[in-house]
Order: sequence, then structure tokens, then C-alpha cells
Amino acid sequence: MKKLLFLLIVVFLFFGNILVQGQKKKIGDLSGIYILETDSKYQALSDDRNYSSLELHTNGTYTLGKAVVTFSPVMEQCDCASKGKWSVIADNVIEITSEDYYLKQKGYTYDIKKENKLSQDSLYIQVVFPTDFHPVKLDFTFNHNNNKSFTTDKTYIVLPKSKYLWNRRTVTNQISFSLNADISGTKLYKSRMLFEIFEESINTEKFNSLTISLPNFDRCFFEFEPYKQQLIYIKDKNQLLWQGETWRK
Repeated sequence: MKKLLFLLIVVFLFFGNILVQGQKKKIGDLSGIYILETDSKYQALSDDRNYSSLELHTNGTYTLGKAVVTFSPVMEQCDCASKGKWSVIADNVIEITSEDYYLKQKGYTYDIKKENKLSQDSLYIQVVFPTDFHPVKLDFTFNHNNNKSFTTDKTYIVLPKSKYLWNRRTVTNQISFSLNADISGTKLYKSRMLFEIFEESINTEKFNSLTISLPNFDRCFFEFEPYKQQLIYIKDKNQLLWQGETWRK
């Protein structure tokens, strides 16, 4: 019985090693830059074909590149639409998962400046973005009570404490802050909808004025495209089929 078990383990390790070697060889064969084949003259302005390339790095990461605007006026541009990890899961299938599923991105970084000023009956909140580009709704929820939440597109708000917070004798309040993408009028939306920034306990009697800074919440972070176990078909070692398009090395 022990000999049989030993043989089974040896066989398992042998074939497992072959599979790993095959995977490594496959990654080596498939890595490289794949260019999106398109005849679109205004590719960078397209809703669904505004990519330039998909690069599969030999270290198992990928970069999805955006098409570049080559005419005036040149707006703020992001070279990368998405990045993360890739792997070969079958002879003709690649799987990609973007970094936001396993990494805390810099765009979520925040800083809170707490002060005490003006009327003690109110809570003052100022949200500071790095640029004027922030097409989002600001959502604040107090003490986990959805009936005591406030949503706005303004970056400076004044809230009466009596309406949203505990009574004045309970000085500590739990404040949750998130951002929701404002996609009204958008035909095709590929980025994330919800950005949960923080949940903190704050003494709102000691500090009734909060300045929340989001230094890295820029266009590139906002437009980052999420992919979870997205499948890409391998036509051959020089061609991929993805999103109904051909990508050629």
C-alpha cells in the first residue's frame, strides 16, 4: 500500500512538473505586445475601441494601453487603461485579472484635516480633488444608518448635526465616505461605479470641520478598467481574439 502511494506521488510530481514547464514555455511564447487591429481614424475617441495595445509581460503581468490623441486640443491623457496579472489556463485561453482585485490602489489614498470652527450646530465637510476632473457623486453615511446619509455633487457641504449625527452628548460618530461615478448620459461605461474611500470614528464635537484630500483621485484612476478572470482566446502565438477584435503581435 505504501509503495503504491509512493508511486502515485512520484507520478503526480512528474506530470505536475511537466505541466508547470509547459505553462512557463507557453508564457514565454505568448508574451509580447499585441496591437489592436482597427481602421478607425478617431480610435482614441471611440467608446469601445479606444485601445492601442495589450502587452503580456514575461513576469505574468499585463498592460492594456490606450490609444493616443494626436490632434488638438490635447486633453489630459492616460497611457494605461488597465493592468494586472495574466496566466494561461488552457491551450487556447488566457485569463486576466486587474490589480484592483488584489492591490489597494493609490487613488484610494486620503487625508483628513480636522478642525473646530464656525457654528457648533453644523458639520462642515470640504473634499479636495487633485484636478477639476471628478465626475462623481459624494456619498456620506453616518453611524451605519442609510436614513442618515447625504449625497451631493458639491465639494463643500454644511450639514446640521441634529439631522445626521447622534445627539450632542454622544460625541463620536461613525462616518463612511464613498464616491459614485456619475454616468448619466454615458452610452458605454467600462470603469468602476463605486469607490469606497473610508469609514472612521470622529469626535464631531471636538472637530466639526473636515477637509478630505484625495491627492491621487485623477482621471487615470477614475477611468481604470476592472477585469476579473476575463478570458482571451488564443488564435495562435501571434494573434489574440478579445472583445470581438483581433490583436496581432
